[in-house]
Amino acid sequence: MRRLKFSALSAVVAAILALSGSVRATSYKVLYNFGLSQDGAGPESGVVFDPQNNAFGVTISGGTFGDGTVYELTYSPDTGWMETTLHSFNYKVDGEDPDGKLTLDPEGNIFGTTPFGGPQDGTVFELSPNGGGWDFSLLYEYGVHGGAVLDDAGNVYAPLGFGQYNAGAIGKLSPSQSGWSYTAIYSFCSRPDPHCADGIEPQAPLAWDAAGNLYGNTLYGGIYPYPSPCFSQEGCGLVYQLRPRPDGTWDYHILHWFGGFGTDGALVNPGLVVDGKGNVYGTTFLGGPNFFSGTVYELSPKGPGLWGQSVGYVENQIYTFPDCALGCGPLGVLAEDSAGNLYGTAGGGNQSCGGYCGVVFRLSPQRDGTWKYTMLHAFTGSDGNGPNGVTMGPDGNLYGTTVIGGQYNGGVVFEITP
Repeated sequence: MRRLKFSALSAVVAAILALSGSVRATSYKVLYNFGLSQDGAGPESGVVFDPQNNAFGVTISGGTFGDGTVYELTYSPDTGWMETTLHSFNYKVDGEDPDGKLTLDPEGNIFGTTPFGGPQDGTVFELSPNGGGWDFSLLYEYGVHGGAVLDDAGNVYAPLGFGQYNAGAIGKLSPSQSGWSYTAIYSFCSRPDPHCADGIEPQAPLAWDAAGNLYGNTLYGGIYPYPSPCFSQEGCGLVYQLRPRPDGTWDYHILHWFGGFGTDGALVNPGLVVDGKGNVYGTTFLGGPNFFSGTVYELSPKGPGLWGQSVGYVENQIYTFPDCALGCGPLGVLAEDSAGNLYGTAGGGNQSCGGYCGVVFRLSPQRDGTWKYTMLHAFTGSDGNGPNGVTMGPDGNLYGTTVIGGQYNGGVVFEITP
């Protein structure tokens, strides 16, 4: 266990000009610099917190075998933040390159995914506290990018398996005394003409709403525009909803097909946020009036239909990135605070990294229905490079990681007081 290295308050941008013309100062702090000894390197997802406010995450490399780690950050007023490696991955045994945000259950068990390695091709794994360490077990031997989610019964959901039509499936892993059983709850490309209207290659993580519906997106499929702006012959992707039925099956509904036209997005990023009103928020890496800059979108229910179910969704591009100096090409899952503000990360910002280093931004809803964009932090390389989305911490601050940069160029864990 090693003491965390603290950086000084980032002096690169003391006051950053937001698009509205106002000036906003924020507090930025590096909590940990990866890249030394046997710890991890290259965190490609954010952190999650347990009830004791300890933070957990993964790195895609480093550790005992160089194949990635699961780590924990703990804080004490006496020692500051401390980092502990909970597990080092071994490519041939338990997987490689864990790259999705972890999920914790009420008992403190940790669930995650690796896209490569293990007995087959990737893994779904669980780490369970045993009183003095952690027991590692494999739940499924085909992996996925992006992580998994749990329901109240302890079932695990993620894009798992190839599906009936070899275009991907949403799978459920259920615990039992004899192990974990797999059930495919939806197989994509069940509508093959003309180009898999129900999507191809589902992405993780999935998202829940308060009613127990699942939301997700696909990278390809949906509408096939002519000519295609999505660098694919298989469409620009879509957002979908899965509603559970009383008999244990699920209804599949398409909320939006992306087309890449005009202000619409292209190359849909993994991860969605669903608010208390059923509005769905996400990002696209490309699209919008400045096609190579990307978008932040909102999908809103039109209204109640038969038996109170939604009859459709309307897309609203709440922000299209106009200038890479202020951010472009959003990546990573958004976060929402109690006031309805959205937070995210994107490329762009400073060019002191040999290219753009990335930014953290906030979108605030206004009374007239528009959204105000504020750039909260622009990375410089020494304080991180390549942010992966943010998490709203229990203290109301933002926490996140960068895949490279920092003191040892192995990435950082950071905190922002917005």
